[in-house]
Amino acid sequence: MKKNFIISPSIMCSTPSDMEPYVRAFEDCGIDAIHFDVMDGHYVPNIMLGVRDYAALKRSTKIPVDIHLMCTDPEGFVQILNPAEGDWVSFHPETARNPHRLLIDLKRRGCKAGIALSPGVPVGYIDELGAYLDFILVMAVNPGFAGQKMLDDHLDKLRRVREAAGRFGGIEIIVDGNTTAQNSVAMLQNGATGLVIGTSSAMKFGPGKFAEEYNKYISEILRGLDEK
Repeated sequence: MKKNFIISPSIMCSTPSDMEPYVRAFEDCGIDAIHFDVMDGHYVPNIMLGVRDYAALKRSTKIPVDIHLMCTDPEGFVQILNPAEGDWVSFHPETARNPHRLLIDLKRRGCKAGIALSPGVPVGYIDELGAYLDFILVMAVNPGFAGQKMLDDHLDKLRRVREAAGRFGGIEIIVDGNTTAQNSVAMLQNGATGLVIGTSSAMKFGPGKFAEEYNKYISEILRGLDEK
């Protein structure tokens, strides 16, 4: 069995000094996108990654950047960050002034446009916005901090997301949060087509060990999928 799912490592899980070594490791491993968390201290109780971080990342690699806007004003943050063509951008639709207009703006910029669904946020947003979505980021944990455990009802929500997205076709379903190899097998079996990975998987031992841990991680997932 070959890998047929998207992998997006979270650069938030690195220190500033480790960003460049991680990027080189990501390139060597053929990573699909680099997950980039923007937190404003309002929608989530944390502040992470801004304009300089994004600019530095764009200068250092051609890998697409997967921007996750955990912000109360996603329209404003899109204007500030000015995401590049080919990058992925997701936002939480309940925080947007006009989620439909924002998705159209992202597509006009040449970005892949997505929404992020936190726990407790209705899957029904997909019914209204599905025709404009390239991907959906499904949070397996409450957003804001790394190192949390997958919520008990996550797989049920993932199945409902898959059903709703299936009515539109071609929408990627990316899971963010506690994507251990064991959890990832279940996530992929229940509708996910991609995974955001961090300290619970291949990024737990630093950039020097990333390639080794990444290969082990992918092998373990493929073995688990094959067994089931």
